[in-house]
Order: sequence, then structure tokens, then C-alpha cells
Amino acid sequence: MNKKKSKIFFWVTNISKRNVSLADLNVTIKALSSVNLLDDKHYHYTLDQLQKSATTGSLFKKRHFLSVRKVEPEIIKMNIPLINETYIQTRQRSVLEIQEKLYEELSLTDEQFASENSDLAE
Repeated sequence: MNKKKSKIFFWVTNISKRNVSLADLNVTIKALSSVNLLDDKHYHYTLDQLQKSATTGSLFKKRHFLSVRKVEPEIIKMNIPLINETYIQTRQRSVLEIQEKLYEELSLTDEQFASENSDLAE
């Protein structure tokens, strides 16, 4: 027989829109997320440490931002269908037309410019 050992959990949910840091546990809980602090893969806390923090420590001080859950949160997986044949419009040409005008007044050689403006120099 395979008996599954009932796991003990200590879920903390951040109900605020900002990250909350717990100084006595040296952990930061991200905004609007839930964390199991007794998870062996990520954290190494004892149940006694967490209960002390909840009664007199940083969990107690920040009880307006955090809540200790009695039940595990349900993880809802949403199946969103992917459509590979979507049309993404790309703009190959600009809406604006760039015109290059040729002004004959500006296409003078240095000698022509000097002869025309010699009157101004005197």
C-alpha cells in the first residue's frame, strides 16, 4: 500500500498591490500572490518559527497586507486556444510622402556666388 503523508502547509497570501518584506523570516512576498512557507524545495522554516512570526513577529505587524490561509489556494489552469493564422499588420510604406525639391538659387558655384555678392562686401 502506498500511503501519502499528509503535508503540513503554512500559506501566506499578499493581498496588497506591493511587495511585502518579512524581516524576521528574511523573505519577500510578491504582490497579489500566495506562498507556502513550509515548502521544503524553496524555504527552510519550522512551524514554530512561522507561528511566532504570526503571533508577535513581522507577520503580525504586517497583518493588514498579508493573511495566513487555513486552506490551500486552488490553482486554476486556463486553456487558451492559440490561433496561428492571425494577421499582424506591418507597415511597409510610410503615409507621408517625402519630396525633394531642387532650388536653382542654391545650386551656385563659389565663383558665381562671389560675383553676385561682391556688391555687398564693398
